[in-house]
Amino acid sequence: MEDKHEVTDHKTLLPVTHSGDATVSDAVSLVKERCWDQREALPGEPCCVICGRYGEYICDETDDDICSIECKSILLGRLSNGQKREKLPHHMRIPAVDECIYVRDNDDAATGSGKTASFLVPIVSRCSKFRLANPTDQRKPLAMVLAPTRELCVQVEEQAKVLGNGLPFKTALVVGGEPMAGQVYRIQHGVELIVGTPGRLIDLLTKHNVELDEVSILALDEVDCMLERGFRDQVMQVFQALSQPQILMYSATVPQEVENIGNLLAKDLVFVTVGKHSGANKSVKQIAIWVETKHKKRKLFEILMSPQHFKPPIVVFVGSRLGADLLSEAITVTTGIKALPFHGEKPMEERRNTLRLFLTGEVSIIVATGVLGRGVDLLKVRQVIVFDMPNSIKEYIHQIGRASRLGEEGTSILFLNDEDKNLFQELVGVLKSSGAVIPRELANSRYKNSLYVTSGKQKKRKFSS
Repeated sequence: MEDKHEVTDHKTLLPVTHSGDATVSDAVSLVKERCWDQREALPGEPCCVICGRYGEYICDETDDDICSIECKSILLGRLSNGQKREKLPHHMRIPAVDECIYVRDNDDAATGSGKTASFLVPIVSRCSKFRLANPTDQRKPLAMVLAPTRELCVQVEEQAKVLGNGLPFKTALVVGGEPMAGQVYRIQHGVELIVGTPGRLIDLLTKHNVELDEVSILALDEVDCMLERGFRDQVMQVFQALSQPQILMYSATVPQEVENIGNLLAKDLVFVTVGKHSGANKSVKQIAIWVETKHKKRKLFEILMSPQHFKPPIVVFVGSRLGADLLSEAITVTTGIKALPFHGEKPMEERRNTLRLFLTGEVSIIVATGVLGRGVDLLKVRQVIVFDMPNSIKEYIHQIGRASRLGEEGTSILFLNDEDKNLFQELVGVLKSSGAVIPRELANSRYKNSLYVTSGKQKKRKFSS
C-alpha cells in the first residue's frame, strides 16, 4: 500500500497476499477492532471504502482509500469473489434502495441504522445516470435533501460526495453560517444535489435566481422534526417551489401526525420499517436514575470520576444553551476532564472545531442541546448521559441513539425526577421494552398512569437548541 502520510511499513499487522486470496472471515474481527479505533474523516479527507472512517492508506491493487491493512484484505476478498466495492453491509441499506428509486417512500427505522446511505445511493444513481444520458452545459439541480441542522447537512453532503466520487455528480451545501454568495455561485455553475436547511433554502429562493424546475427528488431527513410547526411552513414553501418531486421521508420516529401530513404531500406512500415502529435502538442499554434536580451535578460528577462508569467520548444532553455553557465549564473545573459546549448559538466554525476536537480525542465530553441529537454520526460515542429529560419521548429516543451507530452496543444514562412526570407513562414503556430496570420512584409514581397525566395542566420546561 502507498502511505499518504509517510508512515513506516505496516505489513506485520496482517499478512495479505497480492492475489487477494485472504478470506473475509480471517480478518473480520481485526477489521472491527481497527475500524472503531480509527478516527472519523474530517471534511475533505479520504474515507475508507470498507468502514467509512479516515482513509489513511491507498490500496495498490485497487487504488481505493482504506484505513488499515485489515480493510485491504476485506476489499480484495470481496473483489476476488466478484462482489462490489461497498462498505460493510447493514440491515437498513438494502430494503430501501429499490423502493425509493421507484416509489414515494416514507422510511421509519432505528437510530444509527444507515438511513442516510439508503436514500443517497438511489439519488446518486439516478442523477448520475441522467447526466450520462443527457450531457449538457446547463446543469440544473436534480435532487434536494432537507435536514434540520447545519451539522447534519454537512454530514449528508460529505457522504454524498464520497458516493458520487468519479461520477458526473456534484453537490452544493446550503446552510447558515457560510457566505450565501459562494453557495449561489456553486449552484449556478452546475450541481446535481442540493443539501440544506429549510430556512437557508427559503433565503436562496426569495433573494436569488436559482432554477429548481428539474428537481425530481426531495428527501426530508429527520422528517418528524422537519414537519413540526417550527419547520413545517418552510418545508411547504420549498415543496411548492418544486415541480411534483418524488418525496422520500426518513426518521427514527414518525408519529401519526407526521404520517398524516406526509399523505397530504404525496400519494401511495410506501412504509419501510426496520425494527419496532418509533422505538428506541435495541443496541443501547438504557439506565434510568432517579435524581432530584439539586443533586444532578453531583451525580454527574460521580459518574465521570468513576473508572467503572466513565466511558469516553461522552455526549451529555441538556435542555438549554446556557445550561450547556455552564455545565461544560463546571465539568472541566470540578473533574479536570476537558468538556466543551455545543448548541445553536455557537458560530458554525466553532461548532465544527468542537466536533473535530471531540472526534480526534482531544476533548472527552461534549455538553449539547438537542441540536446534536439528530442524525449526526458520532461513531466513537458509546455513552450518552441525558442530564435534562427533553420534552418528548421521540427526542429522548433520538438522543440516546447517539450511543449506538451501525449496530454497535452503547449505554445511555437518564436522570429523571417528578419534573418529568408528563412523560412517565411513555417512558415506562420505552424502558420496559429495552429490558431496563425501572427506578422504584418511577414504578411507584401515580403519574405513570394516564389518569393522572393531562397534557394541558402540566408545566413544560423551555428547551432550546
